[in-house]
Amino acid sequence: MPRLVIYWYAYLLSIGGFMSFNIRFLDARVWRYSLSAVADLVDVGSFRVSDDGFRIRAMDPSHVALIEFSIPREGFEVFDVEGEANVPISIEAVAKILKRASKRDELVIGYDGKSAWVSLATPHGFERRFSVPVLHGTAVEEVPELKIDFPVSASMHPQVFHSSYKIISEIGEVLTLQSTPEGVKITGSSELAEAEILLTKDTGGLIEHNHSSDNVERASYTIDYFDKIAKASSIAEEALIDFGSDKPCKVTISMPRGARLVLYVAPRSE
Repeated sequence: MPRLVIYWYAYLLSIGGFMSFNIRFLDARVWRYSLSAVADLVDVGSFRVSDDGFRIRAMDPSHVALIEFSIPREGFEVFDVEGEANVPISIEAVAKILKRASKRDELVIGYDGKSAWVSLATPHGFERRFSVPVLHGTAVEEVPELKIDFPVSASMHPQVFHSSYKIISEIGEVLTLQSTPEGVKITGSSELAEAEILLTKDTGGLIEHNHSSDNVERASYTIDYFDKIAKASSIAEEALIDFGSDKPCKVTISMPRGARLVLYVAPRSE
């Protein structure tokens, strides 16, 4: 299977000097769904907190999928940050904690230079605090930002993205995207059945559709990689898909308060 072609290097993550932060986000469900999607690809990742906001970017061991979760500082209710911190943490452990998050919970994450913690707080003042081990000296793969020109960009309501994924995932293991100037076709097939979904602006399936190529653009992807980001779309405000022939598929889920979950999946060989 083709891999995402990027330059990367593993570095020994060290936290020098005194750096600390205390951040508070009003909707813990955003983190619950997003970190569940990240944990589906990697066990360990680095929380990067700076004056710009929060970010985690990681790639699965097979280098087929890359995921990024980010929130600008303006999206936080409290954003108390001293310096810039890269904190290596078990994403799986944090994701398990966040399974407890309910609709009205707020999330607090703190780091004092040595230890980290996650708190879930209710509007009534009840707070559950969990210590999270910081994996000092752990080698974490540093993944640079991908910059790809896509000939197709299609935005849709998140319910459309979620329902399309659900239909195709029940049919087969491969998701195929095809775009013409008229719209986007999503297909899936198996030995027993085949499903085809046509999305256009005229029918309301697409909010916007930009097809800049003179040709039909078509590519296929392993559908399992889209599972967790499809679930995250249940609390999203908009879904955006970018792709092209022999190019990765980029799915961007825009969530409340500027939060974004972005997934790249490399195309399958056909």
